Amino acid sequence: MSLAAPLTSVRPDFLTRVTPAARLAAGMTWLIAAIVTLDPIVPIRLVIAAAVALVLWSGLPLRTVPARLAPLGFAIVSLTVFSILLSGANADRSLAAVAAFGPVRITAPAISAGLAIGLRVIVIGLTTLLVFGPSDPTRMADSLVQQWHIPDRFAYGTLGALRVAPFMADDWTLISASRRLRGIQARGVAGRIRDAGDRLVVMLVAAIRRAERLALAMDARGFDSGIKRSHFRELRVGWRDWMTVAVAAAVAVAAVALPR
Repeated sequence: MSLAAPLTSVRPDFLTRVTPAARLAAGMTWLIAAIVTLDPIVPIRLVIAAAVALVLWSGLPLRTVPARLAPLGFAIVSLTVFSILLSGANADRSLAAVAAFGPVRITAPAISAGLAIGLRVIVIGLTTLLVFGPSDPTRMADSLVQQWHIPDRFAYGTLGALRVAPFMADDWTLISASRRLRGIQARGVAGRIRDAGDRLVVMLVAAIRRAERLALAMDARGFDSGIKRSHFRELRVGWRDWMTVAVAAAVAVAAVALPR
């Protein structure tokens, strides 16, 4: 399940009435603030702000948020642990070791840097939910085209790719079922590896055919004609959009500038 996909049963709330382009601009300010410093206190502040926005103003069903963020768990833990273990600060003998395991030393600066990286991943996950979760991808494409003047072919082509991506899981299941029906069973580790490779080849062919059909459909609708297109849903920048960007920028500046 993708973080960028909208959550179901979104109730009307403040962020659902903000245009997706404004939410994207606000989210970018938080991501920039998270990477400008190695101090872990900055992503901690951003995580708190994102959690407050998620609970109070997003309109997202909170019971489904943990499942959506679960795939990030392994990335967060692995990046944090490896960053701590492989930090160059551990080799500095002038720094006191917080823990030692044989030849491996762990220092306080290494722990701080590792936690900062893991917290940044959490900021990315929460920000992605706040940007993409409150509305469907079609509204996001409409907003980018109308407000950021992104080319129609690029914006709606990306939208088509997002719409097609969930079908890949169905393709994998159908390919597995068809191979079992034909009596093709993988045995042993080597057999399973070869079987996975064969399935990926079939999925690649299916993806290419689906992309060709999508490209033909877009060309038939004149997405590459160069003619200015009209829009079924007109999106206009309002006070909620400006407030969202201003508040997000203020939070980002405060997270970086406030003393520890």
